[in-house]
Amino acid sequence: MFHAVKIWLVDLTGVSRDALHIYVAIALFLCVRIIWRGSWGSAAALLIVLIAALTGEWLDHQMELLQGAACNTAEHWHDLRNTMAAPIVLTLALPWLRPRRSKPAPIEPSGEDAERRFEQA
Repeated sequence: MFHAVKIWLVDLTGVSRDALHIYVAIALFLCVRIIWRGSWGSAAALLIVLIAALTGEWLDHQMELLQGAACNTAEHWHDLRNTMAAPIVLTLALPWLRPRRSKPAPIEPSGEDAERRFEQA
């Protein structure tokens, strides 16, 4: 089932399997990040993408075993690196892209109010 969905997505989109890994990882990361807006949202999104990537590679490995094909470990690691690259960059970059909250400057009295305060002291 998983393999058939992957082939269908590649045929539907016309992108390579490598590009599909990247696009799905970014989409999953952003969906989780939008839903989980807390301070740990990026870490949670990264973890979910990692779990999905590992699950996908495990399913690919199971398909290779069923088909009697030789397991290509280097290709699995390549897929994991492709899948995780963009979410890692997003996780590292997002904190720098948030607007900084600055404290409002205290309002100092000026003019006559400043002189009155000085006289009252």
